[in-house]
Amino acid sequence: MNPLPQITELKMPEQMKNVGETLGNTISDLKENVNSSVSAFSEKAEAGVGASSEFLQSNTIFAKFAFLLLAIILFVFLSSLGILLITYFLSSPGNPYVIKGMIDGNESKIITQDPKNTNSIEIIRSNNRKTGLEFTWSFWLYVTDFNTSSTSYQHVFNKGDTNYGSLDGIAKVNNSPGVYISPGNNGLRIIMDSVSPSDSATVDIPNIPIRKWFHTAIRVQNTILDVYINGIISKRYVMNNVPKQNYNDINYAQNGGFIGKFSNLRYYSYAMNVFEINGIVTYGPNTSTYINSTASTAKGNYSYISNSWYNY
Repeated sequence: MNPLPQITELKMPEQMKNVGETLGNTISDLKENVNSSVSAFSEKAEAGVGASSEFLQSNTIFAKFAFLLLAIILFVFLSSLGILLITYFLSSPGNPYVIKGMIDGNESKIITQDPKNTNSIEIIRSNNRKTGLEFTWSFWLYVTDFNTSSTSYQHVFNKGDTNYGSLDGIAKVNNSPGVYISPGNNGLRIIMDSVSPSDSATVDIPNIPIRKWFHTAIRVQNTILDVYINGIISKRYVMNNVPKQNYNDINYAQNGGFIGKFSNLRYYSYAMNVFEINGIVTYGPNTSTYINSTASTAKGNYSYISNSWYNY
């Protein structure tokens, strides 16, 4: 009888065993990595939704702030505009046109200061401010020709008396101010009285243009007298005493006046700044006939000289 075969136990090589364990560990690690990645993505997604909400909320706050800021700016602008309009309508009597429109240089006028006269144009004296008294006179002048044969000054206007010197043609007592065309040198003389009778300010502007409109502003602030020609400061005079204001009439083109035209004589009860003066220059002269002029129509073409021409 043949003997039963013996069953031999097969043993797995050590290397194969290690490979199996390594493969199992790798699969476990891969599974854990996938789970970790999914969890991290979910957390980031949730964080993204929260960030989007915060962003939208911050945008809403910014929009509200911008709207509030815009409303404040608009309110300030409208308030300022309203104040300017109210000031303009309420303060216009303090800045009157003495002569509005164009008038011949030889057509004499006296603008009365008598409040009882319905035709009076009252010049309100300047109230003292922090910088002292202040006012401005503004006008346009067109000189057709200079009277070279005369040795006396040609009268443009003065606020004061009508007692003029027989030799020089200048008002003897009151010039507050007085404006005259100089003989011989094609200049403009401006006189401003002070509280001291012997200390009037005299400013001479030489070589004024001929047959061209030019603007003049006489600006007084405390004891400083500035003369602007076409928006550019031409002369400054520092007075030793306070300028004198009077209640006399405004006299225009006395003693035969001058050869030329005149437009828009206006008084301001404050010292205008350079922007306001240049605004008048930019607008140009008013060549419509002065309503109280004897001339029915304005004749001739009159050129306007730009502010870049006249500059010291």
